[in-house]
Amino acid sequence: MTRKSTCSGPPPATATQTLRAAFSGPPEAFIAHFVASVETDRHLLEADLRGSAAHVAMLEACGVLSAEQAARLLAGLEQIRAEGLTLDPAYEDVHMNVERRLEELIGPEAHLLHTARSRNDQVALDLRLYVRDCETKLRVALAELTTALATQAEACADVVMPGYTHLQRAQPVSFAHVLLAYHAALTRDAERLRQPLISPLGACALAGTAVPINPQLTAQLLGADGVFTNALDAVTDRDFAAAFVFACALLAVHLSQLAETLILWCSQEFNFIRLPDELTTGSSVMPQKKNPDCLELVRGRAGQCIGELVNLLTTLKGLPVGYNRDLQETKPPVVRVADTTLASINVCTLAVQRMTVQREVLRQAAADERLYATDLVEKLVAQGVPFRTAYAIIGNLVRHGVPFSQVPTNEWAALGLRVTPETFTPEQSIASRVSHGGTAPARVAEQLTIARAVHREDVS
Repeated sequence: MTRKSTCSGPPPATATQTLRAAFSGPPEAFIAHFVASVETDRHLLEADLRGSAAHVAMLEACGVLSAEQAARLLAGLEQIRAEGLTLDPAYEDVHMNVERRLEELIGPEAHLLHTARSRNDQVALDLRLYVRDCETKLRVALAELTTALATQAEACADVVMPGYTHLQRAQPVSFAHVLLAYHAALTRDAERLRQPLISPLGACALAGTAVPINPQLTAQLLGADGVFTNALDAVTDRDFAAAFVFACALLAVHLSQLAETLILWCSQEFNFIRLPDELTTGSSVMPQKKNPDCLELVRGRAGQCIGELVNLLTTLKGLPVGYNRDLQETKPPVVRVADTTLASINVCTLAVQRMTVQREVLRQAAADERLYATDLVEKLVAQGVPFRTAYAIIGNLVRHGVPFSQVPTNEWAALGLRVTPETFTPEQSIASRVSHGGTAPARVAEQLTIARAVHREDVS
């Protein structure tokens, strides 16, 4: 038999008054403003409505609400979703704002919405749902960026350039090899943005509830991957938020590294790429300047994301057992880092898609003969010369400043090497790097195949 929820007396005039039923009066105005969280909570409205709808459906299935009560509650929630809702700080948070608006729409039956639920498990769910939505948006944006990197790599598979260590020219590599290095890092970032969604709804304040409910059904209705095992942990767990902010912070670091590389490459000193006018800004004094300001801000805002991670972890580190209002402060870092990271991804995507690659400049830089020193060392090693001995032999040539192409043929022959003009070309050097993950054309082609497979998986 369906059990209909009732109240022991007349319902209070407003839902918020129930929060002050044991108090002699309203809170100090300043305190009410200080504890309100509506500025951040506006981002959680959709999640709150979604969670509330699932909660109502579960209560009906368990016989706690009648079908008529559930229908009126769900209709009211759907109307709020359709109309939108501006959160009023007087009602403290998104939960009370929704209940207050629902009360305006359907009357005192709105008070049934909070049956077998606390704002503790409610906000834990809202934030989890919000994080899941942010993860999806970020992964979609990352897929566009990694696709742009793979597309440019494929188009520039024949472009050669100097590879760098310590910002010094090291060995010739293909331009595609460098782009695919960033592709690999960003693919790891996308994987870090896959977190299981565990529903905390049903944990109530910290100890569960005597009302007969089915948290597993709520989790199923929300499309969650599982349900909590301990009610106290469910309402205090913010590991998912810390993991999300960490994933965004590390992603922001990788975007900063990509931005820094592109900034260097488009400088006059490198001139490896050019950015279109629509992605650059001008100087207030020097009319010739075209500055990559958007990429500089990607680099700068990585610091904000790192700071948000420290912010969140510091909030968590000193909390005693049970829900504490400090947990309210875990929401803003999540919201801010998600917005910042998404914007930075989009900037980098535009830069990669629209950059012009200066092929001849890159090849000329890769034609620096000093970049072939390791090739010669490895040729000696192939003749049976111990690596350190071979390293010293070629190092002496470098020290004396003799270009490799000007070393007499008989001296190379004395070392057991056959050297021709073709030995000292970036294409020949790159072609020799055939080890797994190397820069040889065949290895780069393998990496492109892997990259395309990753993109197909993301789409599916």
